[in-house]
Amino acid sequence: MSDGPDPPGAGRVQESPEFRRGHYRVYDENGFLSSFAVAPPTNATLAGVTSYLCENFGGSLGMGYESKDMVVLLGPRIVAVVRQGADGLPEVTTFVS
Repeated sequence: MSDGPDPPGAGRVQESPEFRRGHYRVYDENGFLSSFAVAPPTNATLAGVTSYLCENFGGSLGMGYESKDMVVLLGPRIVAVVRQGADGLPEVTTFVS
């Protein structure tokens, strides 16, 4: 990944079928957070996306994802969930076969 995603909550995204197939999309309880393009120059991977989300899991006021549970989608499928564990650190569950 190059520059990273748009900041959390940065506007609405028009989710055409092409956009859904070509981007990992991240949502929390309040809706859309960010997206990561699968194509160049970003070449996002699920491992890279979840790593970025974990690195920025804590924080508030635009400095992170405020330790909220997040879901990652690619196309119509949920491919990962990042949630706060009992120790307060992020835990990742992936759903890729």
